[in-house]
Amino acid sequence: MKKMFLIVAGVCLCSLNVSAQDWKSALKGVAKTVVGDKATTAESIVGTWRFSGPDCRFESESLLAQAGGEAAAVQVEQKLESLYDTLGMDGSEYSFSSDNTYTQTIKGRTSKGTYVFDAENKTITMKTKLGVSITAHVMVTGTSMSLLFNADKLLSVLKTLTDMASKVDSGAALAGSLTDNYDGLLLGFELNRQ
Repeated sequence: MKKMFLIVAGVCLCSLNVSAQDWKSALKGVAKTVVGDKATTAESIVGTWRFSGPDCRFESESLLAQAGGEAAAVQVEQKLESLYDTLGMDGSEYSFSSDNTYTQTIKGRTSKGTYVFDAENKTITMKTKLGVSITAHVMVTGTSMSLLFNADKLLSVLKTLTDMASKVDSGAALAGSLTDNYDGLLLGFELNRQ
């Protein structure tokens, strides 16, 4: 009963900060805002996944903070979308195999490496053949997967993934303002199973 009250109170607070057209997005987002779920397993990440857009979540378990933060998450995702368009992320793919190898294709460039899934923390650490490691929070829900990074690390991850440092640097102001304003903010992208 207490949880239900907190959810309703959070949604009401959120509605004060969100326009009518964003209400549906905010309500939908309350259920998906926190990272860490029981459905994500080593088996659930195996497959080929295609980039579908930006994703933004919070580490916080406070339902009131989640609901208030969801209004901001909608705006953050819109800003990330323009950065991802600039970087050419559309059409990018990740393939994770059961033998702990992965392939990523971004802008027609394919790279391969190995990965380790941490079931307790719901993270995946991908290591390129050059020895560069990238750790992301991973969340699989049905046919969607989210790869999320700490907001202050997102730009360095994008530089590594895309080899487009100058274009990524143009997003530095965005990342700086986000990390200053929101504790526990995770930024990344959503992928759909192919």
